[in-house]
Amino acid sequence: MLLDFVWNVFKTTGSIDSYVLMKEIEEKFKSETAENVMREETEV
Repeated sequence: MLLDFVWNVFKTTGSIDSYVLMKEIEEKFKSETAENVMREETEV
């Protein structure tokens, strides 16, 4: 999974930039997932 990959990069580099990037990707991932769930519920 993408988040696991980004997290492993962060753990390896220990860079704050990697951490910020990971958080941004995580938020985007969560919001997209929530939107998809909402769409599926509306279609039913």
